[in-house]
Amino acid sequence: MNFTRRQMLKTATILASTAPFENWVEADAYQYFLAKVSGGEAILPTDNYIAFDWVFSEISAENEGIKLAWNQAIPQKNEYARLRITSATDVREELILEVKTAVSGKKIADWDLRFAALMQPFELLIPKEDLQAVFTEGIILKMIKGTKPFWFFSDDNSQKKAPKAYLPHLLVYGDKIKKDAWKDRLLSLESLQTFGWQQGIVWDGLLELSKHSAQAKKVLLQQLDLYFAQNSLVYCNLNNVKTIEKIHTVESILPFAILAQTNPTHPLLKTAIEFCETHANVEGVIADGTGNNRMVKTEECYTVSYPLAVLAKTLNRPDLANLAIKTLQSRVLVLEKGNKIYQRGTEQGELFFENWSRGVAWYLLGLAKTLVHLPESTEKNLLKNSFQKAVEKVIAYQQTNGLWFNFFHKPETGLETSGTAGIAAALMFGFQHGLLNENAKNKAIKAQIGLLSYLAPDGYLTGTAQVNKGGDALQKNGFRVISPYTLGFFAHLIIK
Repeated sequence: MNFTRRQMLKTATILASTAPFENWVEADAYQYFLAKVSGGEAILPTDNYIAFDWVFSEISAENEGIKLAWNQAIPQKNEYARLRITSATDVREELILEVKTAVSGKKIADWDLRFAALMQPFELLIPKEDLQAVFTEGIILKMIKGTKPFWFFSDDNSQKKAPKAYLPHLLVYGDKIKKDAWKDRLLSLESLQTFGWQQGIVWDGLLELSKHSAQAKKVLLQQLDLYFAQNSLVYCNLNNVKTIEKIHTVESILPFAILAQTNPTHPLLKTAIEFCETHANVEGVIADGTGNNRMVKTEECYTVSYPLAVLAKTLNRPDLANLAIKTLQSRVLVLEKGNKIYQRGTEQGELFFENWSRGVAWYLLGLAKTLVHLPESTEKNLLKNSFQKAVEKVIAYQQTNGLWFNFFHKPETGLETSGTAGIAAALMFGFQHGLLNENAKNKAIKAQIGLLSYLAPDGYLTGTAQVNKGGDALQKNGFRVISPYTLGFFAHLIIK
């Protein structure tokens, strides 16, 4: 989102504050105008499942497109609009939708939804000159690139439907900014994500807020209950298959860190522990894969070591703390080389994704969170020293506007918000828990301020690199999206 002169002046005021989110000017900022969806036939194969049984619609290469209609005059109060739809499936290919006005047939854009993640909103800025036609005629969405049906959440007036921000809508807004709009999204069902690391980040943020907010605690328990009700676990996996009480990857352990801190007697904690134990080698290092195919990743610092440290403390299991330490030590040994932090590597030494900002976020936040929950030991002190040294290396790459490039050392890959938010969360959390000094807090605030211009009018964070399904090419080409899980990082940035 580009700033107007008025917004720039507001930001200048914020720059002088030590707590930016608490001084953001409040105003009537946005409205959702929900679309009526028609056309096409949504056919769900018998072995597939849509998250929470929410209503969905389908666009495929075989049909003539889907119509979104509003049938009303353009609102006069606000000036700008963004079209939004939210994916109800996981896309593993390039996907483009042609967007035209429904009657006059004027082409508005080719909408790029490549590698869409389950429960990921996409938005398209509607030109001012087309707003009247969009509101009165509606639009047609037609797939012009893609091979598989694209499912998105919609509304047929039933009770089982996605929350409003995930339904097809026009987000209409003006120049003013609503105070803490990101909290509107986080403290609702509009921050629900795919079960695993994405949902875990949201819950981790809600857990931080819940220490000072009854509303955050209420929303956290409400969201947890959607997945972990009745002493079970039910979710939609990335193949749109209903999954019951199963864990598929090491990246899916993160939610159990929050479950253990809110419901320490839940029986699925045992399932998570057993999964970790079966994925540990003889040295106690946990990773996906077997033999020479094992790949250690920075993700596991956050998605495995942190949950294990929490479980060790909660259940009085020193053996789990040892697994957490061994898993962290392996990442420090394998993935950190000089001023470089790699996101993944084989245990034989082959390394990938040098200084990828989101990968570094997992590394730092995982170290910080795990260290806070581990008991005192020589190993903990050594890991604390490694964390502090890594932070100094990462801070050196921060840009003057507070952000980091998607690959630190490659400006051509562009500034990136999810890695920046995750790194800032690690810096602030580390400072607040006595692991880092005042400089780390100041760098987190600098990042926080820099991220403000990337907030959508309703609070979602724009400018994130897409989930890592397209390899180096997808991460380096500048493609940016909304990823609601980043709201969990934002929750760590409130100065207490």
